[in-house]
Amino acid sequence: MYVPFISCMLSFVVIAVEVRMSRNNFFDAILTVLLVVYSENLSAEVLQNNDKDEPELIQLYTQDELNSLIKENRHLERIKIDECQFTRDIKDRAMILNYPAYLYLWADMNFTDTCIKGNVADGVVALKLAADKGMPVAMYKLGGLYLTGKYVQSDYDLAYRYIYDAASLGNDEAKLTLVNLLVNNEGNEADFVNAYHWLFKTVYSDPKKHELAKTLLSQLKKKMPISYVEKAEKME
Repeated sequence: MYVPFISCMLSFVVIAVEVRMSRNNFFDAILTVLLVVYSENLSAEVLQNNDKDEPELIQLYTQDELNSLIKENRHLERIKIDECQFTRDIKDRAMILNYPAYLYLWADMNFTDTCIKGNVADGVVALKLAADKGMPVAMYKLGGLYLTGKYVQSDYDLAYRYIYDAASLGNDEAKLTLVNLLVNNEGNEADFVNAYHWLFKTVYSDPKKHELAKTLLSQLKKKMPISYVEKAEKME
């Protein structure tokens, strides 16, 4: 505070001497300088104190972090914990920037009235965008909607396509659903080998899903020529 003030005053005195400023004008000018310097320093102190009083904002989620939350089905829980403070940012990253993870989150927020008054149509649009950008979990969820007719008109062909694509990209839930469809004669026999292979190579930590996978593989195996089964089990 003091060094800038002294420097300013010395400069002012030099200028005053050079221009032979009158005594009254000189003291008026000094008073003005004092007021300006005091005001600037007071403003700086106020800003500094305000910065200290401001609560620290939580950083917005990275796509990797959000994908992990979605995988664990904790994405809606997380934004509730964060008191919905990122609602506008989430919408912008979804509907303007079209980030897949944010599109999926925005879709679920609309489906569940989380932090917003949900709009199912907006949710479907966001989910389709995420699926069309190659997000496996979005493909699987959208396939499920077309399969059951929830929010959208039932469309088995679209449902099967999205579920198959999700399984091909590694979505573990989609693999189970795909084989289940094939077992129940609701798919394409040309997909037997791939569907069997994907599920056969998947490890499920959940004992119930592990048993379900074994059961479905056993059922699908009965529909396949032995050469197809051998091929599916040997594929990398």
